Amino acid sequence: MGTHRRWRDPSDIDQDAGFSTIAIAISLVGTALLVALLLSTMLPGGNSAKANVSNAPGVGQADDLSAQQTLSSGLAAVGSAAANTGGFGSVDISTLSASDPSTSFVSGPSANASTVSVTFTGGATASTGGTGGTGGTGGLNVDGESGTATGGSVTMADRSSNGTCWLVWKADGGPTWYGAQTGASTCTAPSLATVPVPGPVTSSSIGWQQSGFPSS
Repeated sequence: MGTHRRWRDPSDIDQDAGFSTIAIAISLVGTALLVALLLSTMLPGGNSAKANVSNAPGVGQADDLSAQQTLSSGLAAVGSAAANTGGFGSVDISTLSASDPSTSFVSGPSANASTVSVTFTGGATASTGGTGGTGGTGGLNVDGESGTATGGSVTMADRSSNGTCWLVWKADGGPTWYGAQTGASTCTAPSLATVPVPGPVTSSSIGWQQSGFPSS
């Protein structure tokens, strides 16, 4: 007796394919819903999520670095402008902005790391008896008779998002001093006619040092 092969109706094949497609679609939708549910329970929503991201330690550290780099660029702009105007005491906001248009220089307070508060002095008097290596001329461009820096000086400051006010001070021909003060709502460059006095960083006073920005 011969073997008979049963041929499937094409409609049966189409029906099976349809069921398979529906099953796959349902599986994908279920997976998507499960993932959404897990994310909603693991991540805070709305404004709290944004606050956590903006207050994350890494964000504050990155903004500190950005503020310090902006001040370094600002000092370079001062040097370039001073070379064309006859010294730090001859530089003002307009000439400084022309030297570095990418940075916002202001004579008032800085509220963020991209805005630099600037104060110039016409002639800084060198410290004659300071501590921590600031005695004598302090490396300034000083008139030997009067003890006054003939090229003037500049103080620059900007504020990081974590409330730290970062500062630099430099007299024409002298070394750069770096400072910081914590907990500042705004940050204004003080007018300093003498070499900064080194000290610790606090919320009530600026801590100054040479060779690099202090730890906040």
